[in-house]
Amino acid sequence: MTQSLTPEQIKELVGDTPNMSLHQGKLMTRFLREHAIRDILELGTKHGVSTCYFAGALTSQGGGSITTLDLAESENFTPPAENLLDRCGYRDMVSIYRDPTSYTWQLKKFLEEDPTPRFDLCYLDGAHSWSVDGFAFFLVERLLRPGGWIIFDDLDWTFSQSPTVGETEYVRNMPQDERDTPQVRLVYELLVKTHPNFGEFGIRDDWAYAQKLNNPAACVERDIVIEKVYEPYTPAVEKVARRVLRLMGR
Repeated sequence: MTQSLTPEQIKELVGDTPNMSLHQGKLMTRFLREHAIRDILELGTKHGVSTCYFAGALTSQGGGSITTLDLAESENFTPPAENLLDRCGYRDMVSIYRDPTSYTWQLKKFLEEDPTPRFDLCYLDGAHSWSVDGFAFFLVERLLRPGGWIIFDDLDWTFSQSPTVGETEYVRNMPQDERDTPQVRLVYELLVKTHPNFGEFGIRDDWAYAQKLNNPAACVERDIVIEKVYEPYTPAVEKVARRVLRLMGR
């Protein structure tokens, strides 16, 4: 039987490998338990630290499954996700898919194979771009069970401020507004919060939450701008919110 590890024990095993912190691991463990999450879709595997925290939370409540997607280059990361999952004893409960271009292609394959909703949670920490993650959201919506959740990480991340890609030729060739705009925030504000199948919006610890409604037709009125906000609005947030209001004619 797969061993159940606490977030603290997982932290000891993964060490300082980026990116999910122990604090975030604890928050996620509590969230998975509170909402009885069993089957997880993760977009953006990287080293697999978050994957290990997810697996630990699932084993503590009887088990579950994790499907994690990333680019093919992540196989050459040091350490790769397989290494950390082996350390924690969770390799058997995780399916890893890698694609040369984008996880949206693998999501397409999932829908071709079986369009039945099959996940209780999607954790999206991948491309951080409007073009990839905006499309990914609509594909994920098809794969989420009613009552399932989607969580966006790095809500206010920008290409221009990234220490890893900010000075690359790819980013330097972007239009200025594309480099400086928090694109995950745009996906959340303009696509997720306006989608008729989602509600229960919330922001906390740079994560944005939304739940797929069990019966969206029963929700006659939905306020798509005023939400549960657990952190102060920054100027960037206010700017995006004003854009949404203008688009809605408010």
